[in-house]
Amino acid sequence: MGQHFLGEGLGMSSCAGWRSGMRALDGAVAISPRHLRTWPAIRVLAVVGCLVGVAVQCLWWGWPTDTLLVFGWLSAGALCWNAGQPWCGALRWVRDWGPVLGLLVGYDYSRGIAAHGLAPHVTGMIRADELLTGGRLPTLWLQWHLYDPLRVHWWDVLASVVYLSHFVAVPAVAGVLWLCRRELWSAFVRRWLFLTIAGVATYLAYPAAPPWWASVHGYLGAHVERLSARGWAALGLDSTGPLFDQGQALANPVAAMPSLHAAFSMFLAVFFLPRVPRRWRPLLFAYPLAMMLTVLYCAEHYLIDVLAGWSYVLATFVLVGVVERGWQHNIGATDRGRHRRHTRRIPHHVPTENKPPTRKECTERTTGIEPVWPAGKTAPAAWSGVSTCGRPDHGAR
Repeated sequence: MGQHFLGEGLGMSSCAGWRSGMRALDGAVAISPRHLRTWPAIRVLAVVGCLVGVAVQCLWWGWPTDTLLVFGWLSAGALCWNAGQPWCGALRWVRDWGPVLGLLVGYDYSRGIAAHGLAPHVTGMIRADELLTGGRLPTLWLQWHLYDPLRVHWWDVLASVVYLSHFVAVPAVAGVLWLCRRELWSAFVRRWLFLTIAGVATYLAYPAAPPWWASVHGYLGAHVERLSARGWAALGLDSTGPLFDQGQALANPVAAMPSLHAAFSMFLAVFFLPRVPRRWRPLLFAYPLAMMLTVLYCAEHYLIDVLAGWSYVLATFVLVGVVERGWQHNIGATDRGRHRRHTRRIPHHVPTENKPPTRKECTERTTGIEPVWPAGKTAPAAWSGVSTCGRPDHGAR
């Protein structure tokens, strides 16, 4: 079973009672895919009901983008998946996901804090993109060739879906791992949270304006549209666009560097890269490439923001991997030291007959190391009379 990423998973828990309690919770919840064949009817009905609820949410109130709402649906899905299981599964969910939810809610609020204070950087990203692409901004080029103000095309719909998947994809994958592959969940969440915190820290230290903001304030020299919510009306989800626009109005408008949209999509690809067959690995990168084109076309990020997000993913896997290996080494060294301190030396030869001991046994006897006698047997008389000379002591001479 997997370990708690803030407790045993990081080697930080020192309380035996806590560890035993957490192991009890771990053993009560995990479900393997083979159990799908034996699901009771109530569990199937619960899962179907949860999916219907998500569909109603999307049709009537729009696609969930709020962190609390997304985690609310994930919690409901986990409870439905574990219908008929012991109640401690809910405690396990709260224990594992409570810290994650707290950190991500703090991330949402920190984006608003980052919007105040330092003046946003604008021209640096423009110059960087011009150097990378030979003088033409990718956003300007894409909108010049693809954007039609009079008609919503299929790529506009696809761009809206891909862009909004950022708010759901990583939490959904984490939820599935928690249910089915608990041993991967801790590693996944550690990297996810580290990447999120690194992005927020950069927003605070280096607020950067996206292309649509630069266009509104006259930095681009040309007009670009913010298109990330444009395709929802074509799908009949009219409520999703206004809901998404409302969320964007509350978010930090100058949090473009790095692009966490690009970072999270690449994070999923890199995490599962060594875990899928080689022939399927190129398909993993279809999602980050689609996200890159989406954020460029929708004027949400520059190309340099995307590259920065990908570099953050690489740094995250390297740094977290180094720290994890250090923790494992320290835990192993501690366990080996504890084993050496509490293990008594046992001689290789354990006498079982009433005969004089050998010189090796005599040496062990005189050094204070007594053999471990088999159950139900007592030390032979010859052993109890051993003298320091290595021979049975028959009395004074």
